[in-house]
Amino acid sequence: MEAEEMKALFAKRYSYENVPVAKGEMSPKERFEAIMDFRKPDRIIDCEFGYWDNTLTRWQREGMPKEVTSNDKADVYFGFDIWSRGLGVNSGLLEWFPEEIIEKTDRYTIKYDGRRIKCQVFTDGTDTIPHYLDFPIKDRQTYLPFKERFRPEVSRRIPANIAEVAQKVRNRNYVLQLYGGSTAGWMRDLMGFEGFSIGICMQPELIDEFVADLGDQFEAIAREVTKYLQVDLIAWWEDIAFKTGPIVPPDFFYNKCGPAYKRAMDIYRAHGTKHAYVDCDGDNRLLVPTWLDHGVDIIFPLEVNAGVHPENLRGRYPKIRMMGGFDKVVLLRGTDAIKKELLRLKPLVDEGGFVPHVDHRVQADVSYRDYLYYLEAKRDIYGLPGKVLDVTRGRPKGAVVRRKAEARKGKAGPARKSRTTARPGRTRARGRKAQQGRRKGRT
Repeated sequence: MEAEEMKALFAKRYSYENVPVAKGEMSPKERFEAIMDFRKPDRIIDCEFGYWDNTLTRWQREGMPKEVTSNDKADVYFGFDIWSRGLGVNSGLLEWFPEEIIEKTDRYTIKYDGRRIKCQVFTDGTDTIPHYLDFPIKDRQTYLPFKERFRPEVSRRIPANIAEVAQKVRNRNYVLQLYGGSTAGWMRDLMGFEGFSIGICMQPELIDEFVADLGDQFEAIAREVTKYLQVDLIAWWEDIAFKTGPIVPPDFFYNKCGPAYKRAMDIYRAHGTKHAYVDCDGDNRLLVPTWLDHGVDIIFPLEVNAGVHPENLRGRYPKIRMMGGFDKVVLLRGTDAIKKELLRLKPLVDEGGFVPHVDHRVQADVSYRDYLYYLEAKRDIYGLPGKVLDVTRGRPKGAVVRRKAEARKGKAGPARKSRTTARPGRTRARGRKAQQGRRKGRT
């Protein structure tokens, strides 16, 4: 893919224009609804979670074009589906605090960020989760500046041109989504894990006030947005689970945070919204009943290394919808392991209500070649015949080869078989020997 072509595609990704659809194919919206309604789609949605910045830097050294510098640009370069577009709603702080640098060296910077969280980051901009040192909310007095910023002032939270946007998206063929917000995840961010945990026990009035304020805001946004348009998908975020379980008591989350979800979701669903998903890393299984009972039916990203196996969730909750579920650590174990992991998920893909992809951002110890193999194998095994990557000779080129629909129908000759599926029982990336041994992965 040439730089100018990628630039043009990138610009189109963030408009409200309809997505081009080949003759005989479902639109992205039809495909998403078919999958999530357990009906038969024409194919799965081709999408991925994302990448760390240093992953992209490594892949540039290994053959990926230098223009691919962000997750959004990688989505375009790898040819992923444009299946949804977002409505720009601010469900967080109305105003952020000014950033304040406390200490800066060649290696690290200590600062108060825009949420007044004291943290340490790498001075060179290395993309990692910051090392958090202190948190702003310790009692009701320190909560008040945040209470003011969480106020449900909808005129500043929804787009000023929402009526115009509503006209543009009225006949859309993609999924329109908006960000609903967070409950315990935001409280943990602003109070710290220890402060939040102690607050649940020692300052229950503060916690109740915090959750109520969030619920007020979520409900106000839902009421205002639905005056203008119907939203297809509501996105929530929490990240409140370790590798071994949730950081909050499940009964607290159900009884205190669940109603905040429900206040908004009841409004969206009354106006035609059918689905909502939550992004929560770690072992979140004990929290799933809260989401399912309060309007959220899609769980994401299903971190396998934390014990969240999608097939087990489906067994316990037959109508649960899921996204993710491919163990990122497997990307380090070679092509045979990658294919095996994809085949493990295929029964769920065939059953419906599931969109497979890597269960978090791809880490920098995964090679570009192995990731290209993963995409090619995924597209072959799950039936995406027009979207196979060109990794045929030498180092990976990384360009996306889109075979025309006529070729798949036999009008321009038979489509080339991929070696991933042409020889059952044998898996290898084109133009390379099969990897020998295994490299040790990390969590």
